[in-house]
Amino acid sequence: METSRPSSTLVNLSILSLSVAALYFGKPVLMPLAVATLLAFLLSPVVNGLVRVGLRQPIAVTLVVVLMFSILGGIVWGFGTQLRALAYELPDYKQNVQEKIADLRSAGKGPALDRIRQTWKELRGELRKAPVSPTNETIHATTVITNTTPPEREPVPVVVQSQGHGNIWAIPTALGPLMEVLATAGLILVLVIFMLLRKRELRNRLIVLFGYSRLPTTTHALDEAGERISRYLLMQTLVNSGYGFAVGVLLYFVGLPYALLWGFLAALLRFIPYVGAWLGAAMPVLLSLAVFPGWLHAFFVLGLILVFELINNMFMEPLLYGQSAGVSEVALLVAVAFWTWIWGPIGLALATPLTVCLVVLGKYVPGLSFLALLLGDQAVMEPPMEFYQRLLAMDDLEAGEIAESYLKSHGLIELYDELFLPALVSARGDYLHDKLTTDHLDFIISTTGQLITRFGLGSREAKTAGPSVPCEPLEVFGVPVEDTIDELVMCMLGHVLPPSYSFRTISAEALSGEIIEQLERTKPSVICVGALMPGGSQEGRYLAKRIRAVFPTIPLVLSRWGLPTEKKQSELTRSPDVQGFAATLKEARNFIMQFGKISVEPAVLEFRGRSTTLDPHAN
Repeated sequence: METSRPSSTLVNLSILSLSVAALYFGKPVLMPLAVATLLAFLLSPVVNGLVRVGLRQPIAVTLVVVLMFSILGGIVWGFGTQLRALAYELPDYKQNVQEKIADLRSAGKGPALDRIRQTWKELRGELRKAPVSPTNETIHATTVITNTTPPEREPVPVVVQSQGHGNIWAIPTALGPLMEVLATAGLILVLVIFMLLRKRELRNRLIVLFGYSRLPTTTHALDEAGERISRYLLMQTLVNSGYGFAVGVLLYFVGLPYALLWGFLAALLRFIPYVGAWLGAAMPVLLSLAVFPGWLHAFFVLGLILVFELINNMFMEPLLYGQSAGVSEVALLVAVAFWTWIWGPIGLALATPLTVCLVVLGKYVPGLSFLALLLGDQAVMEPPMEFYQRLLAMDDLEAGEIAESYLKSHGLIELYDELFLPALVSARGDYLHDKLTTDHLDFIISTTGQLITRFGLGSREAKTAGPSVPCEPLEVFGVPVEDTIDELVMCMLGHVLPPSYSFRTISAEALSGEIIEQLERTKPSVICVGALMPGGSQEGRYLAKRIRAVFPTIPLVLSRWGLPTEKKQSELTRSPDVQGFAATLKEARNFIMQFGKISVEPAVLEFRGRSTTLDPHAN
């Protein structure tokens, strides 16, 4: 078993390395395939809509593909025309550019800056000086005087140029990049058409490839990938198109030349995560610096583009997307860098949808589950374990933030039952198994006690702020079984009871005789004996039996905080002397409220330290 683990890790690393190498060296084939697949995802809902209207699928596919590529071709043609015209007009703005450069140079001049610059030059000159001995100076002077031979002239290189048909042979070389681009575009066009026409056949082949035994998993994976990518691409196209149109109209009214060009660039570059929007904003801002005199127009354009970007990020994208693509921000940044390294600018634009595909694969393929863990945006650690982990790290600040956030979204009793109790159960279990030091345990107890006091007192103050109705008092007495952790849980029980209940408790270090004596003095209406898992089972039943022998008529609740549900019945059959058995604070509170009437006397319970007895009357 131990030897298989390194071998499996080596196999996984080998497969990962081969996959990255295949992506890198297979770029000429895999990149057009990826682009065609994403375009098929984007156009598939449109084709399905036309088919539902009544068009046959080949006609719908042809119409959609021809229309899309015609629009793209027109946009590219217009973009190239305006870019060429801008290149011819740029020399006309030379004077404005020179004025901006002169302004920047003058901004860097001044008495203080000149003095700093001069001092730096002097210091740099001193540092560059090297100590020279007299012998070296004499030798140097002799060398300079005797070396009077005129330098030899370097031979002039002779370049032989061929005559005749040189220009004709240069045509294929010049058209090579253009032909490569056209060939790639043609391959993408053909792939998109056949993917849309043979969508059902391709889907069935994938299902058969993964096997009929995995039919539900494969179906869910294909549906989720298609829905996520199609929705992301469609909504991103709508948002970016609206953004580009708004930027183009703004720049047209500002008076910037070729406003439609910059609007198209703003929409196109915004497909690139994070950096695309700033690249699209930089170009019109730089052109406004060259076209308009002064600096006002450039700052005005930058400010309005920032306003549009904020409107998109804060309103349009959350409204249209509804939910994110399922990729965390940090993972997306890493993915952008990876796909850019693999496939260049095209990989930069395809980073988000390709990463979404990897997240879906990691969700449904067991061997790739690490992808969903590393790249997904879902919470990977449950709140109780996250809270306990921060306590182990002795980070009371972040632990308090986790508890406060949980309290706002759930409630006080859920905070105690679902966050604090599991953390305390884990702490006690780790301490009993020597996985936790005494210092760590003391810190966990102290920090949890402070949080209990902070949240519990605030909640009770809010409850007691309203009017109370006088009625017969009800005394509740809590008996912690083992140690200070049980005292903490009793403190939590006092907080979740209605504010008019009178709640008292005793130190966990008290002997059974002292507990009986305290009960005889207070004459409570309900007694609650409680111990936190693990441990405390026999001690709790012993205390319950002693208390029942002395007070046979007082309702008695035995609590085993954190006990799993499947063990409750067996524990209850072993405790015949109690009227109620609880595993959570909510269950204990419900049992107590069934045994008596509400009183008007408020009780406040505060935790004061690990070795300090809880004071039931502390303010």
